[in-house]
Amino acid sequence: MKSHKALGKGLRALITEDEVSSSASTAQEINQLSVDLIDPNPFQPRQIFRDEAIDELKNSILKQGLLQPVVVRPAGNRYQLILGERRLRATRAAGLKTIPAQIRVVESSEEMLELAILENVHREDLTPIEIAQAIVRLQQQYTLTQEVIAEKMGMSRAHIANLVRLLKLPPRIQTALIEGKLTMGHARALLSVVDEGEQLDLFERFLVDGKLTVRNAEEMTRKPKPARTKSANTVATESREAKALAQVENNLSRQLSTRVKIKPKGRGGTIEITYYSIDDLNRLLEIVDK
Repeated sequence: MKSHKALGKGLRALITEDEVSSSASTAQEINQLSVDLIDPNPFQPRQIFRDEAIDELKNSILKQGLLQPVVVRPAGNRYQLILGERRLRATRAAGLKTIPAQIRVVESSEEMLELAILENVHREDLTPIEIAQAIVRLQQQYTLTQEVIAEKMGMSRAHIANLVRLLKLPPRIQTALIEGKLTMGHARALLSVVDEGEQLDLFERFLVDGKLTVRNAEEMTRKPKPARTKSANTVATESREAKALAQVENNLSRQLSTRVKIKPKGRGGTIEITYYSIDDLNRLLEIVDK
């Protein structure tokens, strides 16, 4: 999601266009705060911070400095991080004592969670499971509907619903999504399988075939519809009807002195009368005319 329209009103209010483009000059006042005075965002939806990414950012900070400040809010004599957890971690890893920060007032916990989600979604940092968990948190803690959340996050209502459905998958498959071993498309294909054991079996097959396309995954999860099992009463009725038709065929064959076949179809059917020559056909027509 690289369009600024997907940021939501709250994030646009906190991050200026210059900040989004990582420019060091902004219209907002930037303070140098002690990293020891900044507490993490308790509403951070991200569960995994890759050590490699932190290390890369640390090296960049040591060479060029931090190009984009973090955003914090006052919390008594300390500060609470709003945006920029990876930047804060990398700054600490670099051994620096201060970090450039913008101080903003954010009143509600709901807005804190919303902003944390939006920042990560904008930077494509969150996995589908992390986004789904954050959506459920917004629903449960702040009674927001999926329609409202979709509007805030710049997503469709259907996409929000599909994300939440991923939480129905077994924990093992959810972990694979978080670790990037499985795509959302493959996970959605597994949702069409009701039995958890079958889901896990298919999941293992997906992992073995690392190049399996989503379409192929969907085909693997499709099952032919089982034939309907007929009841004993239905079987008995059909048996009686078949015997009755066979008797009628025999009677007609004797009367016409030729082979007669009755073929039921729906509520009706056809009667097939065999003739062996033109003379035989004329004979049959004379019988019908009588």
